[in-house]
Amino acid sequence: MTPTVVDNPALLTPTPETSLPLPTDAPTEAKPTPIQALPTLTLNVGAQIPLTSEPTSEQPTQTPGTCSDSLKYMQDLNYPDGSAVSPGQVIQKQWQVENDGTCDWGAGYRLRLLDGTAALGAANEMALFPARAGTQTTVSINFTAPSEAGTYRTAWQAYNSAGIAFGETIYMEVVVGQ
Repeated sequence: MTPTVVDNPALLTPTPETSLPLPTDAPTEAKPTPIQALPTLTLNVGAQIPLTSEPTSEQPTQTPGTCSDSLKYMQDLNYPDGSAVSPGQVIQKQWQVENDGTCDWGAGYRLRLLDGTAALGAANEMALFPARAGTQTTVSINFTAPSEAGTYRTAWQAYNSAGIAFGETIYMEVVVGQ
């Protein structure tokens, strides 16, 4: 493609509406823009910040004696009594219960085996899941079905931090097949 030469001076003359600076042969010297100083941020790693108050925890505020402990059985969430299981099967039994007392369940609240076949592989005592008074929660225990066929039942009781039993007993009963 060959460029076209235009011989019309009106096209080459800038007008006030479109006037642009024309390049010159003489280079202009660029002037550096001064840099303003930025503020300095100093970090003091390891500095201790004083607390205005003591930290609080989510632990219950009531103490035994000033409130009443209670556990109400609501329902089996799985493995209803009489469920068939295989020998050696791992069973994660879950009950829905309600803390219908006025004490919150916190540190020191336990669930203990009352009766049953050597706890079916579970510990004889374990922590009771924390629950505020008036709320429902899920209690869960992992069992292992015995290798011999038969019906197996365990009974569990809640205890407060003073070691006093309270509430309804919860049960797990399974039938181990051949």
